[in-house]
Amino acid sequence: MTTPVSVLPAGVLGNDGSPAAARVCSNTRVLAATGALGLVTDVMQFAGPAVSGSWILGASRVQVNGVAVVNQAAVGLCVGTPGVLPPGPMSVAQGDARIKAL
Repeated sequence: MTTPVSVLPAGVLGNDGSPAAARVCSNTRVLAATGALGLVTDVMQFAGPAVSGSWILGASRVQVNGVAVVNQAAVGLCVGTPGVLPPGPMSVAQGDARIKAL
């Protein structure tokens, strides 16, 4: 089943439930109305105890320049401050409802 694609950093949640503050993205080719589509190679940055996150698995059939896009079914790993927050899952809580991927 298709799920919405990640576009805004605030739609990504870290393992402590805090939204991402910024995203380092290499995608300049495919844009939605609110920004560039998220890719598996993107690095997420968080403002709370969760410091950064990277994606492990993205959409299986939709790619931008040969790199999978990040949708709500994507799997990521969030790394926190050592001794404060252990590593845990990162997920897309809100994607662009007009763009869906499998």
